[in-house]
Amino acid sequence: MNLIIKMAWRNLWRNRRRSLITMSSVLFAVLLAIFFYSMEKGSYERMIDNMVRYSTGYIQIQDVLFEDEPSMDHSMLVDEHINGILEELDDRIDFSVPRINHFVLVASDRITRSAMLMGIDSAAEARLNDVSDRITAGSFIEDNDKDIVVAQGLAEVLKVVTGDTLVLISQGYQGVSAAGLYRIKGIVDLHIPEMNNSTIYMALPEAQWFYNAQDRLTSLVIMPENPQHTRQLAGDISERIDTEWYRILTYEEMLEDLLALMQFDIAGTMVLLAILYIVIAFGLFGTMLTMLLERKKEFAMLMALGMKRAQLAIICFIEAIIISLTGAFAGILVAIPFVVYFYHHPVQLSGDFADAMTGYGFEPILPLSPDPVVFVSQAMVVLIISIIIGMYPVYSVFRLDMVKARQK
Repeated sequence: MNLIIKMAWRNLWRNRRRSLITMSSVLFAVLLAIFFYSMEKGSYERMIDNMVRYSTGYIQIQDVLFEDEPSMDHSMLVDEHINGILEELDDRIDFSVPRINHFVLVASDRITRSAMLMGIDSAAEARLNDVSDRITAGSFIEDNDKDIVVAQGLAEVLKVVTGDTLVLISQGYQGVSAAGLYRIKGIVDLHIPEMNNSTIYMALPEAQWFYNAQDRLTSLVIMPENPQHTRQLAGDISERIDTEWYRILTYEEMLEDLLALMQFDIAGTMVLLAILYIVIAFGLFGTMLTMLLERKKEFAMLMALGMKRAQLAIICFIEAIIISLTGAFAGILVAIPFVVYFYHHPVQLSGDFADAMTGYGFEPILPLSPDPVVFVSQAMVVLIISIIIGMYPVYSVFRLDMVKARQK
């Protein structure tokens, strides 16, 4: 076998220029495929990560009616039943984040807007995201604060700064009117443009008082020790909880529309990558076909000297594998430093394209994903292509007519 591999390797370099051109075409195809796939995967991972950390979390416990009709009347009471389940699964739960999320009308001197009021536990929220580190003015709220923190986009719309007072009006638990005057303690710049234009943070005890919902939450966010076990953990919580009163949702269910849109977009990218690899496959096939036509007489002579057709077919097959995988691995090695660099330093977009992404609720950057799947998947695609292409010279060798080949 070593002799066969050595012969295949030497045969490739009998025409260095052709072999290098073919390997280079595979290299650039793999490089482009990795770059585009990594960019798309990175953008979606960043988007999902932002939504999970700033909005939904990986798992939520809600009142059974809250998802269909979000109101304070469908908030849930966190009692011994819920706390007992959390204690039972404590070894698989990293931490939990209590929240009150409800719409509110917010008004400055002359401007009124609708917003999302988030009552939060500042310590738990700090473990979930870095929102307190994104303060651009003033400071973040603490658990006993009576003040609020306003997202920067909303503050610009309302034309307010720290120290100003806002009027908040909403409907509380069991139809109670909720209204109050609140001083702005800080302004925060959020990652997600849609949230940046509509979010107000308030300490959880104050939010419960504001909505007259003592000891009640609209959701309890559960963060698993291992995010990959989200579905399993959600299923175990569902088995233990009273499903007549509570509902368990994973981020995949809460972000279903967004994930479906992502899958549709990924399908479009896969079509473009498929076209790219089809072009490369024909280039590789052309190289193998040329090599076969040039070496038919050589093949006939080798078989006449005693080499078996199977051995000759294996040599040709190995040549196809080597020439494609060498180009693929070279493309991966070239791509790794680019992907790692742009993962840590994502491209900041500007102009109309950035405005368009912001309008759709996306952060205007192009991060890349260093997920090993990005690299391995491209190597596997090239391997499959090379195996398919490599079957043609195997077929040709077994169909070769030695007499006709020696006469050429």
